[in-house]
Amino acid sequence: MTTAAYRFRIEPMEPGRKTRLRVLRGHDEDCGHVAVLAMIRIVRSFTEETTRMAREHGLNLPRLEVLLCLSDGEGISQQALSERLLVTKGNVCMTLQAMEAEGLVERRTDAADQRAHRLYMTNAGRQRLAKTKPARETLMARTLGGLSPDEYRTLRKLLGRIEQTFEDVSEE
Repeated sequence: MTTAAYRFRIEPMEPGRKTRLRVLRGHDEDCGHVAVLAMIRIVRSFTEETTRMAREHGLNLPRLEVLLCLSDGEGISQQALSERLLVTKGNVCMTLQAMEAEGLVERRTDAADQRAHRLYMTNAGRQRLAKTKPARETLMARTLGGLSPDEYRTLRKLLGRIEQTFEDVSEE
């Protein structure tokens, strides 16, 4: 019986897009493929659950992500939002146009730079996000509730180190 072996390659996508992890055959289990594949499955499952939850509240995933980013700090630029969401400025622009038309966000001209816009949630956007809070809390409890506080801190630390590795690679 032969076992499949894998190797991984980090591939940048189009400028401004997320980095993609490509799984290729070639290395054995000792290279960490089990852990990486588990992370990929977790992200996929979490994304599916979050998308379902967003739809139940009249949102799609990008709109929910915009509202969550703005809840962390309103008045950011479209550029800053696209960097936080790891998407292109074009994607952010299209999402914001739809959200403005729906009355969830508004763009205000930056007082210091009349060419730039700052992003803010409207009352309707705040209310819509507030309605998702119980479902978001339930999802987070279900996802991370089995971890002790020490395990959670360790997980955050380890994931931070992995994330830093990707940031170091993208700077090269």
